Amino acid sequence: MTSTSGQGNQRKRPRWRRGLMITAQLLLGLGLGAVIAEIAFMQRDDGAFPHVNFYLPDPELGVRLEPGATMRFQLRNNPLSTIHVNSRGFRGADWPAAADNEVIVVGDSQVFGLGVEDDATFSAGLAGRSGRPVRNAGVPTYGPQEYLATARELLAERRAKVVVVALNFVNDPFEIDRPNRERHAVWDGWAVRSETAPAAVSEFPGRRWLFSKSHAVYALRRWLHERGTARAPESVELGDPVDLGTPSEGGLHDLVSASQSARADVASAQQEAAKQLAASQQRAQSIDGEIATKRDSLDKLVTRATRYEFGFEDHEIARGRPGDIVVQDLGEASRSVVLTAAMIRDAARKRDEHLKTILRDEQRKGKSEAQDLLKAEETLLAERQALRLRIAAGIPEIPRPPSHFHAYLQEFKALCDQHGAELVVVALPIDVQVSGEEWAKYGVTDAPDMQDSLVLIDDLIADASALGLRALDATAALRAAEPGAFLDHDIHMTAKGHAALADALAAALVAPLVRPLVRPGPGLPEGRSFVPTDAEWRAAGEVLVKGSSAAGCKTQIVREWLRVQCRRQKTEDSLDGLELREGQSPATMIMRTNDALSLVTPMTTGAPITAVLRWKNKARELAIRWPADAEGKPKFVGTLTDLEDKTSPPAQPLDPAVAELCRCHAERSGENFCANTGDEDEYVDCRSGCSLMWGDLRLAAACTAAFPGCDARLACVQNDPIFAPACPDGQVHAFASNACFTACDAAHPCTAGKCEDWQGGGVCV
Repeated sequence: MTSTSGQGNQRKRPRWRRGLMITAQLLLGLGLGAVIAEIAFMQRDDGAFPHVNFYLPDPELGVRLEPGATMRFQLRNNPLSTIHVNSRGFRGADWPAAADNEVIVVGDSQVFGLGVEDDATFSAGLAGRSGRPVRNAGVPTYGPQEYLATARELLAERRAKVVVVALNFVNDPFEIDRPNRERHAVWDGWAVRSETAPAAVSEFPGRRWLFSKSHAVYALRRWLHERGTARAPESVELGDPVDLGTPSEGGLHDLVSASQSARADVASAQQEAAKQLAASQQRAQSIDGEIATKRDSLDKLVTRATRYEFGFEDHEIARGRPGDIVVQDLGEASRSVVLTAAMIRDAARKRDEHLKTILRDEQRKGKSEAQDLLKAEETLLAERQALRLRIAAGIPEIPRPPSHFHAYLQEFKALCDQHGAELVVVALPIDVQVSGEEWAKYGVTDAPDMQDSLVLIDDLIADASALGLRALDATAALRAAEPGAFLDHDIHMTAKGHAALADALAAALVAPLVRPLVRPGPGLPEGRSFVPTDAEWRAAGEVLVKGSSAAGCKTQIVREWLRVQCRRQKTEDSLDGLELREGQSPATMIMRTNDALSLVTPMTTGAPITAVLRWKNKARELAIRWPADAEGKPKFVGTLTDLEDKTSPPAQPLDPAVAELCRCHAERSGENFCANTGDEDEYVDCRSGCSLMWGDLRLAAACTAAFPGCDARLACVQNDPIFAPACPDGQVHAFASNACFTACDAAHPCTAGKCEDWQGGGVCV
């Protein structure tokens, strides 16, 4: 019995041992198989992964890179590269102590350089080309908020002089308002979309290594994912070939549409402003017509009263209209000059006397016809002046719509300013924005046109420039590097693309910084006014200038404006020119016609005005002085004297535009010149006259081209701001002139002339 029992125990012991041995052999086989599988898959993958697998969670930034991590990286059939992370958690070798001329580059995976070696990123290339220390602080998955946070962190501890922010149009427009902590989570070392991250995982020793470093496990998870039974962790950079945004964030088409809509709103506002200006111009012309009608009625009333009540037969003189033919002494070779200066003064004086008499008589008789006409005219003049001042104050310039990054750039610039660093903005386009040929690598045959999307980059660059920042649109540089600027079947740049961007950025950093042009404001400075209207000149009296009447000249002053008009006294006379030698102003207007010379210019107390007027075989010097009297008020002194030098340069032929303006003037005023046969009532060879037209000769062509109607053309050439021609880009109206001046400032010097201060900016004079 004993012997039998012992034998039974011996039989049980081998089965237990055999089970243990079988289990051990099975585990050993599985382990050996796993090792073999791992080696096989690692060799198949060349030890590389197509995603970054060393992320750590971060409560503010969403993720950080594990300090000291390294990995081999390969996307599809693109070149294999090795990624090293320094002790700060950024790509490349450890950073030395901060340098005085250091450059920090922030951005996402494009800055980080997925797909290229550490020394092939554009940050590394920039360091070699610029000779400055450049720190690559780009981190995959980061967006605009993280770029700002990274810059804030690094500027607080390093003395960087330049911060480059590379805004990637693949996803940054959609991520600007959505922090990375809401977009990504860390799952076993991978960065995944928050929507795909598991709520919880089963922890066990070695899990992180197994699920992030094992090629065999990665292959298994990918195989399961492809069959729909599981989801493999994916980074934002390796989702759709061209990530156009998620439904919650909006897509590229939404941004393009919004930008185009904003521009359409600006265009609509500009059209509305132009419409309002056209309406104001039409109203001004209507007012001018109504004023002319009132004056005509008043003139007829004066004529009627003069003729029938007061017995004056020379009623035409009483009316005093420039176009009237009047009788004058025919002592000059039996030639009559219609409406000489003396006749006009005499007519105006008589008209005013008759009108005063009519008004007194109306008051005595209880009538109000003339008074009503004067009040109506005064009301119309006030309306036109208000209209003029409103237009002259400037139609508000419709600003360019801000980019999607407008407020962001302002905040980023304020941060850099606080630390004494310069912010540089780089706009990184999508590969298919650079070249339509890039669609082929994604298998897209019916490729959409990305031209409209470039408006987003244009808006960003314009916004950055308006803030006084260096801004680089990388599109041209990358386009020049095509083909081969981007990885195959991926949006990231190749080493060739990084090199092209490094070249462009290095050049941008040493190029003179073009600051935004400070444009002058509208309107006029205090104490200045716009040139008087025809109505104001007609209502103004004549100031005494010694020698003026003998030369057929008339001088007037309205506010600070001086007008001198010299008409020829004999029909065979020629007026060769007017040369202003002192007192030139950008608002000075000189006009020469076949019948007259005119000068209209603003005066400044204490500043002399000297001009030379030339007739055929005759020259006179006009000297105007406006010194201040004992009370500080300007006192007028003027003389017109003959010059010994009577030689005159050959008169230049009249500009055809001036001839057209003279036609307009004659049509509107009815002014004529006629020859007299010797009989004081008989005139022949009458032609239209242009002796009373004034304005700026330099504007004749521009005003004739800008406006179809005579009234508008004449108002334009006389610097009426209601009828100012539109200026091309970069030019503005200034100095109460309808001429266009090139805007300038210290950063935008004049190519000709000098930059003169005007209304908070400057213009080239």
